Formats: sequence, structure tokens, C-alpha cells
Amino acid sequence: MKELENGKKKLLITGIILIIITACAAGILAYGSHKNNQKAAAKVQEESVQRASQEQSLAAQKEQEQEARSIAEAELQKALSEAQSRDESIAASEAESREQAQKEAEEASIAQEKAEQEAREEQERQAQGAGLAERLAGYETVSRPAGSTGDIICIDPGHQSRGNNGKEPEGPGSQTMKTKVAGGTGGVVSGVPEYQLTLTIGMMLKTELQNRGYTVVMTRESNDVDISNKERADIATAAGAAATIRIHADGVDSASASGASVLVPDSSNPYIPELAGSSSQLGSCIINSYCAATGMKNRGVVGSDNMTGINWSTNPVALLELGFMTNPTDDANMQDDTYQQLMVHGIADGIDAYFGR
Repeated sequence: MKELENGKKKLLITGIILIIITACAAGILAYGSHKNNQKAAAKVQEESVQRASQEQSLAAQKEQEQEARSIAEAELQKALSEAQSRDESIAASEAESREQAQKEAEEASIAQEKAEQEAREEQERQAQGAGLAERLAGYETVSRPAGSTGDIICIDPGHQSRGNNGKEPEGPGSQTMKTKVAGGTGGVVSGVPEYQLTLTIGMMLKTELQNRGYTVVMTRESNDVDISNKERADIATAAGAAATIRIHADGVDSASASGASVLVPDSSNPYIPELAGSSSQLGSCIINSYCAATGMKNRGVVGSDNMTGINWSTNPVALLELGFMTNPTDDANMQDDTYQQLMVHGIADGIDAYFGR
């Protein structure tokens, strides 16, 4: 019995020892496993850190490569832009040089054409001058004793240095008001104003008519006056003029219009219809003689009923348009000294013809 109990105790002790050994072994195994797990985790972490480091390194390398490519591309773009700018600058310079050369060639061509044109015009002027001088030499000087004809001629050089925009009746008893005196036209070539040309011809005509025995009354003998168209007609009336010659020059927008004409009151004129016949005869004599002497185109006699200077006249009246100052040829001719003498001879011959001399 005692041996049996001892046997049980031994078994119990042995069991306990086995349990302890098993527990220790399990602990040892667990500890070893834990250590292994720690090592594995550390290794995994290390590998993760290495991979992260490698990835960062690769990212940094890629970033550096991208930056390098960007810099290279920027440098290339800059180089291309500079090259393009140089090319454009060279092209612009070459274009400017070509344009300048073309401009200089055109200017040279224009200058040559102008010089040739001026040479032709000078030759024409010389030829015309010789012809005019020859024509003038063919005129016989008409000379009569002073005042011997007994006729008084009123010469009215049209316009004045400053126009007067004031108003006056168009004719006796008229309710229509017209500008007292207009400014007139001017020469497109000479630059001479109409009022200056008309006074020049008017004063020359005065001398010529006086030499032919006429008594002459001038409405003005200077440009610095202020005399309305009605007042000019009144001067002729007060002087007892046998005829009034109004001297003017034409001007229009077209440079092609040329020639001389005469304006007179016609039979339908509401103010002086009784002077239509004698005025028309006076105008015809003047325009025909004038154009024959000068070679100016004859535009004929034109009836008028709206010109104040004509409508207030009390004696035969004719307004001579010497030529077109807006026509280069007419304008140049009318400024030529010899041509002006022919103009005056033509007008005076017309007046002589009207009075039967």
C-alpha cells in the first residue's frame, strides 16, 4: 500500500516535471518564435525603408532628369527664338532695303518725268512766247487824241482783296438779297487771286482805251477797297458811261474747263430788259475780238438776270470772263506779260467794233 502511494507520488511528480518541462519548452519556443518574428519584422521594415529610400532616390533622380530636360528644352527654345528673331530682323532689314531702293527708284523716275515734263513745257512756253510776240508785233498801235471819241467807258475790275458778305438787293425793287461782293477764285498754277488779275488787266485796259481816245472811269484802282456790286454800277451811272466792261475770271472744280465767255442781261431780265440788245451786241464784239487776239476758246455770250452788278446798270454792260483760273493752261497764259497785252488789245478792239471804229 505504501509502495502504491509512493508510486503515485512519483507519477505525480513526474507529471508535474513533464508539465514544467513542456511549459518551459513552449516558453522557449515562444520566445524563439517571438525573436524570429522580431527579426522578420525588422527585416521587413528594413526592406521597406530600403525600398522607400530607393523610391525616393529614383524620384529625385527622375526630378533631376526632368529639370535637366526642362532646362535643355528652355535653352533650345531660347536658341530657336533668338535664331528666328535674327532671321526676322534680317528679313525685315532686307525688306526695308528693297522698299527703300524701290522708293528711291520711283522718286528718281518721278523726278526724271517731272524734269522732262518741265523741259517740254518750257519749250512749249518758248514756242508760244515767240508766237505771241509775233502776233503782238502784228498789231497796229491805235492812237487817238485824248477824249476824242466822246465816249466814257467804265471799267470794273471784279472783286477786291476782301469779300463783303453783307446783303443788297439783286436789282431795282427786288426783294431778293445778294452778297455785296464775293471773294473770287484764284490761279491753280500761278496762285494769283482773281481780284489781282482783274485789276492788272483793268489798269492795262484803261491805258489802252485812253490811248484810243476814250475817257475811262475805274470802279477801283487798288485791291484794298470795299465797293459792292450795286455801288460799282452806280459809279458808271454817275459818270454817264456809254458802256460798262466788268472784268472777271472763271473758276470751277474741274481743271478741264477752259475758255472765255461774256455775260449780259437777256430779254427776260426783269430789271433792265431794254438794255438786252445793246449789251448783247457789246458782249459779242468783245468776246469775238478777245478770242481772236488771244486764241482763247470762245464760249460765247450768255444771258443773265441774277447778277447784281448787271441788274443795276443803266448803260450797256458786259461781264467778260477772261478765262478759267482753275485751268492750268488758261491760268499760265493769263499771267504771261505778252499774253496780257493781247488780252487788252482784244478787249479794246471789241469796244472799238461796238462803237463802229
